[in-house]
Amino acid sequence: MGAGTIQKTIKLFKAALEGLHADIPLLKLEGLAIMVHKAMTMQGRYFHTPEHIFTLFETFDPIQALAALYHDIVYYQVDEGLTPEVHALIAPYLREKEGRLFLVAHADPTDAAFARTLEVFAFEPGQPLSPVQGQNEFLSALTMNVSLEGIVSAKDLLKATACIEATIPFRGLSAQGESPADVLERRLTAINARHGFGMDTEEIARAVEVAVILSNHDVASFAEKDTALFLDGTWKLLPEMNPSLRLKGIYTIRNYRQALQKMANFLNTLNPKVIFNRYRDVPPVAEFDEMVRLAHQNVYTARDYLAIKLLTVAILEALAELSGGDAPMALFMGDIESEGQDHLLEDFLPFPVSHSPGEDSSPIFRLLMYGRAGKSSFDMNKSPLSLFIYQRLGMENCKRLLQAATSLFNGQLAPQSFLDQFPTEVIVPIATACAVMATTRSVALRHYLAHKMPTH
Repeated sequence: MGAGTIQKTIKLFKAALEGLHADIPLLKLEGLAIMVHKAMTMQGRYFHTPEHIFTLFETFDPIQALAALYHDIVYYQVDEGLTPEVHALIAPYLREKEGRLFLVAHADPTDAAFARTLEVFAFEPGQPLSPVQGQNEFLSALTMNVSLEGIVSAKDLLKATACIEATIPFRGLSAQGESPADVLERRLTAINARHGFGMDTEEIARAVEVAVILSNHDVASFAEKDTALFLDGTWKLLPEMNPSLRLKGIYTIRNYRQALQKMANFLNTLNPKVIFNRYRDVPPVAEFDEMVRLAHQNVYTARDYLAIKLLTVAILEALAELSGGDAPMALFMGDIESEGQDHLLEDFLPFPVSHSPGEDSSPIFRLLMYGRAGKSSFDMNKSPLSLFIYQRLGMENCKRLLQAATSLFNGQLAPQSFLDQFPTEVIVPIATACAVMATTRSVALRHYLAHKMPTH
């Protein structure tokens, strides 16, 4: 029987500390491991869980392992705060004003844990914290430094802090043309000189290499060879960032659409070239180029996939608005637990799907037909309704109509005016299926269908 995640976390913690020659009582070790495990099993966590820690290694390095254990211990906006154990450690360094987090304005100059974290991240006392500018990474590193001060050497904690800083994602070149790894090297060099850690240039360079390796493993899903696997991770992030989706069977069509919009907006603005880091020859140029190529492939395919999914939910949202207003997604689509039974919306669409020559080889077709790689907690992994729309409209028409969907979402286009832009052979089967599923909306939906198919 395999070990559970608590046991695996304890084992990894023990190996990391032994590798750093850190002496710690076993019960103290247990307490630290349980603190990490508890924080990463909060009810809002679907992707950043303890299992994620164990994906960050190919070869064991104690500094990298220590950083991996702590790097996601704080996920403030998802966890809606700090666990009691983490709060007890780092609350003295934080102030909240009008819903925003700030660092304390006056720091104790003898507080090495706080000073070390500030220096590596180039943060200042009193500054506001932002989730998109390293807030969670900083607070995670601070938790590590406070909890391990006096247990792990200051130099090793400095290197582990650098690893966590490197996991701040999606940063391009600085205004001075430096990569994040170059900036980190410069900071470590200055800290080393200022505090006399005695590291030579090679030791500093090795610390940066270890940090880059960890940072790339942290976003490794972007380099999946199969986009279905990449999207599996993406879908796990959706309920983390959108609490409404955690309520299976209750979240509404608009809740779902807003979650997809956030992810689509993120991917549409993400430059695949800034996902992975490189420093000196880590990773080797050929490996790095392949990672970037796969990131391009996954990001651009995911953009198209999300475009079709958004267009699909726009149709449902418009039909819901015409028939009485926003409603639970399950009212129109059926329960995800019922997959394989005969009371889902797609059972009332004109299937089976027709296969056009060459169409079944496209990535989008495969994703819609066969689904993402894993099962979602809130959504079916296959997309039969989206596939129905995609096959009848094609990708270019889907993208064109998505512009109208954006106007619908913004309140600039009436639901019926939006639906009128679709061919009858697309909208009528969908509205008819919705009238069967959402029995409380049947009269209103059939009234709309009468408008679409006037009798003569």
